[in-house]
Amino acid sequence: MKICPKCRESIGETLQVCPLCNYQFTEEDNIRFFKEKEELEYGEAKYLEDLRAKRAKMRVIYSLVMMGLYILPMIIGGTLSIFTENVNFYVVFAVIGLVSGFAVMIIGIVNGAFRCPFCDRILFRNYGKHCTHCGKQLYY
Repeated sequence: MKICPKCRESIGETLQVCPLCNYQFTEEDNIRFFKEKEELEYGEAKYLEDLRAKRAKMRVIYSLVMMGLYILPMIIGGTLSIFTENVNFYVVFAVIGLVSGFAVMIIGIVNGAFRCPFCDRILFRNYGKHCTHCGKQLYY
């Protein structure tokens, strides 16, 4: 929508005369309008590109932290259960690993690490190139 410089009302893009104040749009007005529109579209595209890159980085970080929190307590618990010959260490550390990994996964979902940057819906996965909801490409 164009904005009339005289009365500040928004009018259609194709109109050359403001219907409210009869302001005649010049060629410079039209060039300025389309330049502003192009800059706005470029800004939105840049924002989506930055958001996509940020979410991809967050996805990798959260996935690595989740794997670390799943595996590390199980290794510690397994090592302690071997040295002390007590199986309870393994069970306790396995439960700690599962709970902490699940908590990091929930935090990642809440923070938007596993969301589509276009439709903002939860992906429920960490693989694939396209969103299952809107079908748009997620990664480059």
